[in-house]
Amino acid sequence: MGNPIKYNVHHFKPNPGYLTYDLNKDTMDFLWARIDKAKERGVVVNSRLAGNITKSLDMGLEDIGLIANIVLPLCGEYSKQFSQTYENQVAGESINVLSFNEWWVNYQYQNEFNPTHNHSGIYSWVIWMKIPTEFDDQKKLPIALESSSKNHISNFEFSYINSIGKVTQHIIQMEKKIEGTLCLFPAQLKHSVNPFYNCDDPRISIAGNVSLYSKPPIDN
Repeated sequence: MGNPIKYNVHHFKPNPGYLTYDLNKDTMDFLWARIDKAKERGVVVNSRLAGNITKSLDMGLEDIGLIANIVLPLCGEYSKQFSQTYENQVAGESINVLSFNEWWVNYQYQNEFNPTHNHSGIYSWVIWMKIPTEFDDQKKLPIALESSSKNHISNFEFSYINSIGKVTQHIIQMEKKIEGTLCLFPAQLKHSVNPFYNCDDPRISIAGNVSLYSKPPIDN
């Protein structure tokens, strides 16, 4: 048995929330190397994603052990924290098992955005690899100061309906200190990414989905 996973729990009480996990240098180095491979392969997947961004590249499913061994246990921890039991259901003659089934890297440039959307599968996750801006600087730009929603500029946010039926947003501020953070959440949880401004460097993130597949039970 390995060491317990150390993660942070974020609640949308009474709704389920999300988990965050800080990646170490070895994992980040692995991910940057995989991004380089994705650039070499050049498999563009923008057409099947919601983002209005410059480029999204498929990361491939070879050699995924290092990241899958983080994401899949986190799904189990999510199940414990928020009483979600998808991966433990036994139905008839099959057992439903969580499977790491797709991931991709996003290159978002200034003025680009991801509209409110959800993903396929059971769980989704994002890793912020490079954040070239600071929210504290972005909210001082004229375009933000002239808006009643200046706290949204450049940020990632979840949208959900609270206990009295109101659509509510939860904002995660985009700043350099969040680089290397993995965020895991239910695939059906609506989320979006707002545009940033006055910066020519890209924001680089990795995202992926975890789905269920069925396998026969093990005979005794």
